[in-house]
Parts: sequence; structure tokens; C-alpha cells
Amino acid sequence: MRRKRDFLSGEEIAGWSGQICKNLQEQSFFEDAKNICFYYPLGNEANLLPLAERAMELGKRIAFPRVAGSDMAFYGVFSLKEFSEGAFHVMEPVGCDRMCADNALVLVPGLVFDSRGGRMGYGKGYYDRFFEKHPGCLKVGVCYGMQFIREVPCDRHDIFMDAVVTEQGIYGDF
Repeated sequence: MRRKRDFLSGEEIAGWSGQICKNLQEQSFFEDAKNICFYYPLGNEANLLPLAERAMELGKRIAFPRVAGSDMAFYGVFSLKEFSEGAFHVMEPVGCDRMCADNALVLVPGLVFDSRGGRMGYGKGYYDRFFEKHPGCLKVGVCYGMQFIREVPCDRHDIFMDAVVTEQGIYGDF
């Protein structure tokens, strides 16, 4: 799936990412969220940075993940210029304003998702460990429709998403 995603054109990424942002912004869970945890897109992942900008304009507190050892935490940003390259070549926030993410909306990248909320990430387990510590988060997987499959093989330690959004729509029970 990663190889398929790597071969997407810039036009496909921009168009699909724009539709994903629109689909998210139209949801009541986005409108109601005071704290939103985004991710900085790596490679051809869906780009939610325009939605992060919009969230800031709406007065929402936004944060991005930073990895330290085997842990991940979210740190608030006030500008999309507050980043430097961190673990695994992912752009991470440079500030020290750690967000209490217990009731946050968390937008989660991954390689594949399914309609049950199953997710296959990149194999390091950062999001699963994070959600074990913060079970009150609203977990929304983000992917392109081509990454949405019939069933993701999951282990007992895998944390399921509450919903999954693609350019084609939102999947989940609300």
C-alpha cells in the first residue's frame, strides 16, 4: 500500500487531501472540538495542514506529535512554521507546550484502515501506546479511499479508530 501511495500524482494528493479536509470540517465532532491533534504529512500521506490553519483561525488549540524514545506526546503550535525534522524524518513541533490530549480529537495517519476502525500503521505502535494512556480521545483515522480495505488484520494490542475519513466520506458510528 505504501508503494501505491508513493506513486500518487501531486494532483491526486492535493485533490483528495482537500476533499478529506472538507469532509472533516463538515463534521460536528470537528466543530465541537476545542483541542485537535494533527499529524504532519510524511511523503504522500493525506495533507491536513490547510485544515490545521483553518482550525487555528477558528480559535481551536492544535497540536502535533513528537516522539521521545518509545513514547509520543502532542505539543501545541501557534504557527505551521514551528517545526523541525525529528524521529523517522517526520516534522515535529519545536515548542514545549505539551497538550493534555485526554478529550482531544486526534487525526491519525496509517497505511490501511477498515470499516470497523481497524488500522495498520507503520509498525512502531506509537499511536496504540498513546491511546492506551488517553482512552478519552476521539480517534479518527485519515486515509485515501484506496487505503480503505475490507479488513485490517489486528492484534490484541491494536486500538480501533472511532471513525475513518477518506475523500469519499466518513465511516463510523456517531
